[in-house]
Amino acid sequence: MVLRAWLEGGQPDCLRVRILSSIGPDQAPPLAVSTPEAVHEAVQSWLEQLLIRPDDVPVTPG
Repeated sequence: MVLRAWLEGGQPDCLRVRILSSIGPDQAPPLAVSTPEAVHEAVQSWLEQLLIRPDDVPVTPG
């Protein structure tokens, strides 16, 4: 999982986060969120999916 976060226009209330995630060779479409709660939900969901797929072989970019 890769998170890219920034404040749009430098304003503290303008959080933007792009989330790229994959488990094994399966990459999900990019997700864009704008609240800490949405980021937490996306990370928690990804971790739960990872835990139910323990037989996956890690994929390391070359």
